[in-house]
Amino acid sequence: MSNGQTYKSLVIRDAMIINGKGVPPYGPCDIVVEDGKIKEIVNVDTISLTRYKIKRPEAEHVIEAKGMYVTPGLVDMHIHINIADEKCGPKGTEYAYKLCLAHGITTIRTCGFGTDKQLLEHKKLSVENKIVAPRIMVLGSWPAEAHTVEESRKAVRDLKQLGVDGIKMIPRPHVTAEMLEAIADEMRKVGLRTGIAIHHAQNSELNALITSNAAKDKLSIEHTYGIPQAALPGTQNFPPFYNYSNEVDRFRNSGYIWTEADQYPERVKKVFDTLLENKTVWDPTMVVYEAHRDYERCKTLPWHEKYTVRQLWEAYSPSPGRHATHFFDWKTSDEIAWKEKYKIWMKYVKYFFDNGGTLIAGSDTAFIYALFGFALIRELELFQEAGIHPIDVLKIATTNAQKTLGNEELAGGIRQGAPADLAIIDGNPLDNFKVMYGTGVTRYAEDGLSMTRGGGVRWTIKNGIVFDCKELLADIEEYVKSQGPKKP
Repeated sequence: MSNGQTYKSLVIRDAMIINGKGVPPYGPCDIVVEDGKIKEIVNVDTISLTRYKIKRPEAEHVIEAKGMYVTPGLVDMHIHINIADEKCGPKGTEYAYKLCLAHGITTIRTCGFGTDKQLLEHKKLSVENKIVAPRIMVLGSWPAEAHTVEESRKAVRDLKQLGVDGIKMIPRPHVTAEMLEAIADEMRKVGLRTGIAIHHAQNSELNALITSNAAKDKLSIEHTYGIPQAALPGTQNFPPFYNYSNEVDRFRNSGYIWTEADQYPERVKKVFDTLLENKTVWDPTMVVYEAHRDYERCKTLPWHEKYTVRQLWEAYSPSPGRHATHFFDWKTSDEIAWKEKYKIWMKYVKYFFDNGGTLIAGSDTAFIYALFGFALIRELELFQEAGIHPIDVLKIATTNAQKTLGNEELAGGIRQGAPADLAIIDGNPLDNFKVMYGTGVTRYAEDGLSMTRGGGVRWTIKNGIVFDCKELLADIEEYVKSQGPKKP
């Protein structure tokens, strides 16, 4: 069943519903699924059963979900699927996809590194249910050879012809605001609905103000780069021997950027006001940088033992020649700086949200000890730490994301007629997002003395296909064992 099971008809019985639209949960309900869609939602609370004499729906298959909560399928809006390398071992893509599904993730927005064609083939196979994978939205890799406005327009047309859904861009120094404006304009013309996901490189003159004004609603800003920089009256206070290409320098000094920008709070707010006016989306990906504020914690997270494959652990481990493994000389002072950075960063995440900005959730896996599936659940916790209510956090991670992707049917949340993309959770995520981790949570047994394990996403449903998350996790655990022990 870890390969997914389809049924002529399915009832999810006695579930509480969090519909992903920012409204309170309700239930219990029976959710009827047929032909990949939600056919009916039947209220079976005590008042409804008494007042309306409701007949409980029947189906070929029944999932008993009493005490469980159902949300729309989660969306990881920034993920890297390793295809052309051995970063996750010989079955790395299957490993990544199963970890996502095991955490209720039914859609991913991939950021490829020259693997667009392979990812598009995976997208097709996922739609046809020939591989175990979430829905895949492919961001095409922006070509380095595009140096002019016209070359940029042609690159957009070429990527559209290839079949991608949008573009991932880390602007090199030659990329200008005029080029970005042309890219966004051409995307509107050819119908690349998923837009541009931009990672502002700090050796580029582009920042959040420039790119938002150029691309407007076609832009999602990834991470935090480019936002505080746009608020500074000059450059950051770099030491004389700073080298952006040295990642220890880069990430060490990144710990101070928000502290410097926060000396000019009105300038920071003006940057966000521009993003808000342009309807630019923000994907903070806070989870992937967490090791900078607590390295040992992230190295020793409980899921690494069972679910992080040996090759990926080696890719995480510090090495001068490998990207994002720069913890050779990571200091207490660095962690303190990053802790302060997170406080300020989160303050402005909340400011953006409070003023009507569209936030989405991404994990940037698999870098810096951020593991597929687990990392996105941690991102939800970090949004809550920023002061956002869990109901709104789930909206960020579901319907906000689908709207950004242009998936209007899924952007409506859990409702009659919508595609059946659902996560069935053993527990109440609004009370504790930890119930969504594949490792589960410890609970008291009925005797009030002994302890038992529970929690986790119990079933993930993608387009009506039912995946047993326990079986997916068992498959992953066996794969991790087969690849041998990890070095300390």
